[in-house]
Amino acid sequence: MTYDNTTHDFVVVGAGSAGCALAHRLSGSEDRDVLLLEAGEPDNREEIHAPPRFPELYSSAVDWDYHTVPQSELNDRQLYHPRGKTLGGSSSLNGMIYIRGHPSDYDGWAKLGNDGWGYDDIVPYFKRAEHFEPGDGEYHGEGGPLNVAEQVEPHPVSEALVEAMAEVGIDHNPDFNADGQAGAGSTT
Repeated sequence: MTYDNTTHDFVVVGAGSAGCALAHRLSGSEDRDVLLLEAGEPDNREEIHAPPRFPELYSSAVDWDYHTVPQSELNDRQLYHPRGKTLGGSSSLNGMIYIRGHPSDYDGWAKLGNDGWGYDDIVPYFKRAEHFEPGDGEYHGEGGPLNVAEQVEPHPVSEALVEAMAEVGIDHNPDFNADGQAGAGSTT
């Protein structure tokens, strides 16, 4: 890497989902010079773009390969925590699954004093970011930069799993980003 002594108005470290979105927003004016830094390689690996192959990315060159410290409540086991080291960050390692955090997480942040971070406060921003096919005004948006769609043809094994879960009392959930995250279903 060469250093050319250029100055920048903003330096964004990490080209994951949030870093890329932030750099894009900041660069919206010709008066701003934005530098986006990423430690990893480009996201041109086939496994990133083929959802069934995402487990092949774990402990690879595009994964920071993090593990927790030994957990006393888990018999001192260390847990693997994949984190993306590539353009797209951890979103490049998730099998193209789009799922928001649980509403109680956001509400918990608000209760800690983070005004404006409650679930009902941020849903409008989720919706503004999305372009959801086939469209759903209550939980999803249209016209945003993030294309989100229902799974068109779930794998027969996935369908059998959802049916088996229903037989043992676990409800079908057609959209984990809508009313709740409990249940069994296919992801978008």
